[in-house]
Amino acid sequence: MEKSTGQQKTVLESILEWSLQRPEWQRDALRRIIIKGFLDKNDYAEFVELCKQGRLGVETELKAIPLDKTQLPANPGIGESISLLAINDIVGVNNLAPLQTLSFEEKGLTINYGDNGAGKSGYGRILKRACRARHSVKINPNIYDTELNTIRPASATITFKIGGGEKITEMWEDTSNPHPLLSAVSVFDSDCASVHINEKNEVAFRPFGLDVPGELASACQQVKDTLVLEQKQLKNSQHPIFSKPTWKEKTIVGQIISSLNYDTDVQELSILATLSEDELARLNRLREDLSKNPAKAAAEQKLKADNIKGLLNAVTLIAQNTTDEALTQVFNLVRDAQSKRKAAQLAADVAFSSVPLSGVGGDVWQSLWNSARRYSTEIAYPDQSYPPSQKDALCVLCQQPLEDGAIKRMVLFDEVIKKDTERQAQESENTSKETLRDLTSQSIALQPLKPYCQELAIQNHELAKQTRRFIASARLRRHVLIKAMDNTGELQLPIIADNPISKLEQLEKTVRNYTLELEKSSVGEERKKLEADFAELADREKLSNILPTVLEEVERLKTIHFIEQCLVDTKTNAITKIGNDIADTVITPKLRDRFQEEIVKLAAEKVRVEIVRSGGKSGSPQYQIRLFAKPDAKVGFILSEGEQTCVALATFLTELATATHRSTLVFDDPVSSLDHRWRKQVAKRLVDELENRQIIVFTHDLVFVNDLIDLAKGQNRIVRFNTISRGLQGAGIVSDGLPWIAKSVGDRIDQLEKNARDAKKFYDNNQDEEYRQKVSNIYNKLRASWERAIEDIAFFRVIQRHRDYVNTKDLKKVSVLSDTDCDAFHAGFKKCCDIVDAHDPSSARNAEAPPPNEIFQDIKILKDWVISLRSRQKQIN
Repeated sequence: MEKSTGQQKTVLESILEWSLQRPEWQRDALRRIIIKGFLDKNDYAEFVELCKQGRLGVETELKAIPLDKTQLPANPGIGESISLLAINDIVGVNNLAPLQTLSFEEKGLTINYGDNGAGKSGYGRILKRACRARHSVKINPNIYDTELNTIRPASATITFKIGGGEKITEMWEDTSNPHPLLSAVSVFDSDCASVHINEKNEVAFRPFGLDVPGELASACQQVKDTLVLEQKQLKNSQHPIFSKPTWKEKTIVGQIISSLNYDTDVQELSILATLSEDELARLNRLREDLSKNPAKAAAEQKLKADNIKGLLNAVTLIAQNTTDEALTQVFNLVRDAQSKRKAAQLAADVAFSSVPLSGVGGDVWQSLWNSARRYSTEIAYPDQSYPPSQKDALCVLCQQPLEDGAIKRMVLFDEVIKKDTERQAQESENTSKETLRDLTSQSIALQPLKPYCQELAIQNHELAKQTRRFIASARLRRHVLIKAMDNTGELQLPIIADNPISKLEQLEKTVRNYTLELEKSSVGEERKKLEADFAELADREKLSNILPTVLEEVERLKTIHFIEQCLVDTKTNAITKIGNDIADTVITPKLRDRFQEEIVKLAAEKVRVEIVRSGGKSGSPQYQIRLFAKPDAKVGFILSEGEQTCVALATFLTELATATHRSTLVFDDPVSSLDHRWRKQVAKRLVDELENRQIIVFTHDLVFVNDLIDLAKGQNRIVRFNTISRGLQGAGIVSDGLPWIAKSVGDRIDQLEKNARDAKKFYDNNQDEEYRQKVSNIYNKLRASWERAIEDIAFFRVIQRHRDYVNTKDLKKVSVLSDTDCDAFHAGFKKCCDIVDAHDPSSARNAEAPPPNEIFQDIKILKDWVISLRSRQKQIN
């Protein structure tokens, strides 16, 4: 535990170095233990989450904050000890009044006196947060000041020195980390003791730092208990389906499910649980056919194969006639016939341009002409050409004699009709009509094929849908072709649906092969193969139905395995080792001897205890405070609360004696639980410690204040007094010196002289009523000061109110008191009583208040009386 510079490492520095190899959640736990001093259930719950995060390698809103050097109390060298000088500019600390400055004596004792509720705790909380305290405290803002509650955390200006150097003034703001310099200052109160009574009423000794491994081990146990409980719940939450399996042991699915583990390949499970249409069809066929006579089942399958073949043939023919090539060929033939007809029509229009009637040469006219030709050549004039040329020939249409002009026109018409363009047009039209007739004559209707599709759907639903879509697509393409022939635009065919022919062929092949398997299944081995195939497919089907449950089971096993990994991070072996190493370094014979010295200083021979090792537990060895006389006794039952506080204070001072620096010690109500037997011993120990460092005390106990004053003066120590009180501005109002009730006689005389000077101003301004009130107050305090002078001066504090002993060693000093002194006391005290309205005075009396010079004289009488007695007392050894 040596630093590279040769300076001794602190316990916490050793723990920090050790923690670098620990899991992140433990490093976060160490940070909380050192900063807060304790852990609660919220911490433990977050540690569980952080432990899991560490193993998962993921980040959430909750993040581990590892312990680092900035969170450790300062450890300056002996020449860099910290001394506090003042606290001021306080904002957001309880109800502390603004614009207050609490100053401290740099090289002596500072006594901060205040009644309960005066605001001492507010200043104490600032020091506990800024400096080093065993247990952290929370600083609450002023609940009545809503503006400050939302602006910023508590803050203050703290002035201090390092090693007696220049003043350093820093703005401190409340954070979770200790101040890098001020944390060298130690604060002691009832919560900061390093001793505690356990459930067996044993008083344990846990020096600061040595308790950290133990706290960490406790955190590990808490995390472990939570994880083990979660693990147990998971182990008891297996789905009942796995205790009563419905799958076969020898199938692939059965083997995998029976041996499920955290690393089971879920992808393989998902693949096995997904059956194709063919596999489902085969499963259904096997389920049905294995229960029938093989020959009958084979015949049924052969019929199914034949039906599939029939559907396949129909689809094949439809496919052949509705390809892009086939439909485009028909479209092109029709377009060619239309084009040739236009050419023939154009030739006819030129030839018949002189005829009086329109439409000559058109389709209707040609039909009429061809009919007239057939009638003439076949019936009316079978021996003559058309048109007939004999003179007496009649027109076959109008039955009138044909004149030469009519015959010439008819010859012209017939020559046009017999030209090549007309012949080509007619041939092309005949071809296109025949091709179109062939296309439209083929049925592309679903109704005739419906029984085949329905049977196909039983075997392969998707293939049946694909087949229906293909037929509908082919019918649509033919319809588009027919519509396009009536238009002049290009042919735009819809995209043909996926062709099912290859799948139908495969299905037909599969069914025929299955038919052969059934025909052979009358032989034992072949049937066993079919039964094994059925078992595999049936278990895969079961898996598809329970796949979510199986995947949940794999996740359950993964979580159990994950928790087992997390539990590795809760082992305390390494923590116990570091705890033992620290204990062997810290709890040395020298430290035990120092503890004995501190106990003797605080309790003399009244509390005879020692530090002994009492075994250990996870994290650190255990040390106890035991009685010398009866080691087996339950110390928690025997020691009083005050004695336990003495032991706690002794351990606190013992720890500090081993530190490398002599920074300030702050004691917050150190005697709050002490009775009169221990109070003075504690006061003496604190005054003795002034030899080493600055001491600051907060207290509400005036007897303890008096003990501190007497002992400090006896050692010629510098003492500063602050009074903390509550006023209109709030709590924590600071004034120099002690309150009147705690002031010494000399301080009271100084205060009275000041009050008299203030009263004189009212007298000079003729403010009679205000002056009268001031005078009454002065003489009331002057009377009290005469009484305190009897106790402190005349009797030299041999006897003191509320003190539990008589100071007999100074009894000789009382002997200087003479008759003259007694008469002077009586006269001064009586005058005060006469002026002060202790009772309701007569209304007729209405006495005038003494003038200022008389008041100054009466105060001087007390002052001279005190000086005279003290000078004579000093002459007595």
